[in-house]
Amino acid sequence: MKVLITGASGFIAHHLVEAIFKTTDWEIVSLDCLDTSGNLNRLTDIQCWEENKHRFKFIWHDLKSPIGDVTRNMIGDIDYIFHLAAGTHVDRSITDPMGFVMDNVVGTVNLLEYARTLPKLKLFNYFSTDEVYGNAPE
Repeated sequence: MKVLITGASGFIAHHLVEAIFKTTDWEIVSLDCLDTSGNLNRLTDIQCWEENKHRFKFIWHDLKSPIGDVTRNMIGDIDYIFHLAAGTHVDRSITDPMGFVMDNVVGTVNLLEYARTLPKLKLFNYFSTDEVYGNAPE
């Protein structure tokens, strides 16, 4: 199996990478633009990184742009998509709302358009922030 994780170097997604390493033999492809929240050190600090890094492929891509043929070929066939790339922090969403629309809406639409072309895709799982979903009910 091969899984695509967007934002894999982010605060939450690097834990997903670690869980996949520990519980499966899947290959992981990461699409990330390493903006304000991305940090590749999160990945290399995973305790099981050294013995599993051969199953991980990093591709720099900003989801504000559609996934073109070159990036598509670098990704290869995908079975699962876990979309965790998103703009976060309420204060930034207030001072730069268009940036949040571009990251969280346009980025997601570009990924969904890509996903529609994948014949083997079994699951598209979307994670996001309170800036997109709103507050959790009490």
